[in-house]
Amino acid sequence: MKIIHSIFSFHVGGAETMLIDIINQQCKEASISLIIVNDKVNINLLNTIDKSVNIYLIKRKESNKIQLFTTFFKINRIVKKINPDAIHCHDNKLFPFFIRWKRKTCITIHSINLSIAFLKYFSRIFAISDSVKNNIKERTGINAHIVFNGIEIEKYKSRENYSFDPKKDEFKIIQISRLSPKQKGQHIAIHAISLLKKQYPDINIKLFFIGGGEAIKELEELAVKLTISSQIVFLGTIDRSRIKNDICNYHVLIQPSLIEGFGITITEGFACGLPVIASNLDGPKEICHLLNAGLLVYPNDPVDLAEKILQVYQSYVSNTLKGSNYILKEKKQLKIFDIQTTATLYTKHYIL
Repeated sequence: MKIIHSIFSFHVGGAETMLIDIINQQCKEASISLIIVNDKVNINLLNTIDKSVNIYLIKRKESNKIQLFTTFFKINRIVKKINPDAIHCHDNKLFPFFIRWKRKTCITIHSINLSIAFLKYFSRIFAISDSVKNNIKERTGINAHIVFNGIEIEKYKSRENYSFDPKKDEFKIIQISRLSPKQKGQHIAIHAISLLKKQYPDINIKLFFIGGGEAIKELEELAVKLTISSQIVFLGTIDRSRIKNDICNYHVLIQPSLIEGFGITITEGFACGLPVIASNLDGPKEICHLLNAGLLVYPNDPVDLAEKILQVYQSYVSNTLKGSNYILKEKKQLKIFDIQTTATLYTKHYIL
């Protein structure tokens, strides 16, 4: 089978991370090509794609309408040469570039309330969660196929030792997301740490952020304003292999998002044997309910987040964490979110 994936830009983000994992899995059994339309490309990210994948960089300047026609012809020459069995788009506005191959086009919708332009013209539509499927149905009447985002479960190192001494050990919290407070709620996490330090000044606690973004200055200033800058650490964007090996060294993963169609980092936290605290939004809630694990907090509520962090902290101190439902009972529960399952389902739906 010959498959073309296409995306506008290639930054560090959830959709791109997911796309890389799907491509690297699918290329084991199919001929895969990737078309990146715009000139916004993270080379380090690009280098994580399997070398057998054919990558086409169109290098259109972002938002440049004048280049639309030349871009159309470039893409169509590539598609004609490959003659794919399926064209998998990761942005609905890509459809006009592939209109001549309408019956082969499909799209993954990665979040709720995204633009619905051209959506009805795709041959197949995939949703990454039940909440995204319902959102598409409510707005368009279209029934999408659910294909959960997946991760390489067995490549995530799991925490095995849950012992904790509050007199000696630092309680380490991790959040993995691009620094976008309006979507990912990093400011809520910082406020929660401030509340905990005010109520329990002797608690040895530190919050680590993994991810890049322009909001770092805003978040650093908030930490200074709340006088907790020594409790907040910005690690920036790090290699995913480090994430797979290092997350297990933290004590809890939090995801206090304000908008979240799924939440791949939630599954990563569970894969590493950590308790997970996530916003009570449809996507994260769906994951936690399917796995019967984790804690949910009210969105945009630092008080509730602080209380849930304290619950997890106290379960470490009292050595009761392993008997709680904060963590997975068994790693095999994550099979539903295995990247091999994800890739296989996509391939199956391409040919239906």
